[in-house]
Amino acid sequence: MAENLAESRARICAAPPFRISPRLAYGRKLWTKVHRTIGLILGTIFVLIGLSGSILAFREPIDEALNASIMRVAVPGETADSRPLDEILGAAKAAAPQNAMPERLVMPRHSGLAVAITTMVPTDDFDMDSTEFFVDPYKGRVTGERLLLHGTDVFSQPFIRIVMDFHWTLLLGPQRAYLIGIAAIFILFSLLIGIYLWWPRNGNWRPALTIKWNGAAARITYDVHKTLGLYLGALLTVSLVTGIAMIYKPQTRTIVGLFSTLRPEPQNLRSVPVPGQRPLGLDAAVAIADKVFPDGKLHWILLPGGPEGVYVIGKQADDEPNKTSTNRNVTIDQYSGKILHVQDRRNSTPGETVLEWLYPLHCGEAFGNASRTLVLLMGFVPLLLYVTGFLRWWQKRRLAGCGGPHQVEECKPASPRAFPASIDSGKCSRSPTHKSHPDSPYLSPNKRLL
Repeated sequence: MAENLAESRARICAAPPFRISPRLAYGRKLWTKVHRTIGLILGTIFVLIGLSGSILAFREPIDEALNASIMRVAVPGETADSRPLDEILGAAKAAAPQNAMPERLVMPRHSGLAVAITTMVPTDDFDMDSTEFFVDPYKGRVTGERLLLHGTDVFSQPFIRIVMDFHWTLLLGPQRAYLIGIAAIFILFSLLIGIYLWWPRNGNWRPALTIKWNGAAARITYDVHKTLGLYLGALLTVSLVTGIAMIYKPQTRTIVGLFSTLRPEPQNLRSVPVPGQRPLGLDAAVAIADKVFPDGKLHWILLPGGPEGVYVIGKQADDEPNKTSTNRNVTIDQYSGKILHVQDRRNSTPGETVLEWLYPLHCGEAFGNASRTLVLLMGFVPLLLYVTGFLRWWQKRRLAGCGGPHQVEECKPASPRAFPASIDSGKCSRSPTHKSHPDSPYLSPNKRLL
């Protein structure tokens, strides 16, 4: 037994260190500095965007809970019918100022919610108020209203909309959203660098894929950081790429257009006013759209914005990944009822399908509550990566203050757990040039971190 132990100790001491070339060592050192610098500078932004994304994963239930008195309604019964759409819109118009211009009507996402009608109202300060009225679909009565936005004042919005603005612009305004996109590009680059630095060059995959929970604090911090980045790297990449793509929409369309046909969006669709003829009502316009899309659920009605405005009727299919909007829309002349344009996702090109999936993948709508829950949890990953990365940086600075990371033994007594018994007892005479620091070009096969 003693002989076997002695032989084992001898093999550990005699094991040659895995040495990488000076050029590769310099490259690793350089990329480590880049990875660390990006994390320290942009890590806070990454954390804030991630945490706000967690809130937005279930933004509709949160918004409804915060505004239950005006958004929720009692369902009379399983067979209760909704009032005509013209009556619902008429109730909202009656409650709004005379100069209000109705903009859209959005149907409730389930039977216990009110219909939402958005109006634009000119104000005395030469600005516009976007106001949302809620109407009980079973009684045709207004349950309440709220201000969506006054001019460009982001803090005039409801809570959940402020969080949405914060998530994609940090409240800097839509015209500066590109700055968040730039930060996201750097963070994505840092994530890829982290995968490169993680890759075990000595072929020792087990410690690279696991966390040594019985190790020292520095080892646990390092392992948690690298395993989080490794196992969740693909999901973080999807989140970052889809977010960048939505911020840079024109550039994204250009890139996607290189590989697939993207049909231009229709422009200048107008109704032709007919003297003495009143515009069609909402119910009549929806009946026309139902002939084009007999299946699906009425999602929204974009209302005409003047005498030459048009109806846009959206019928959402059950299998659409995007639940916030719809890619099945019928544009109708408000006087004649003529169909001016049909957007049907069943005829989408591969490139158009890619663009359709960007938002649902980013926010978690694509696969229901399961993917929303995943997005909620993923929002905490940037925080964990930042904390562990910061701690690792701080630990290295402490070691450097003790005379360098390779002289850590001079600053504190060696732990029996950290070194083989033969080393502790002085029986191993390995040269101090055989460095075991994780950033060193000399990587010992029996240990990388304490």
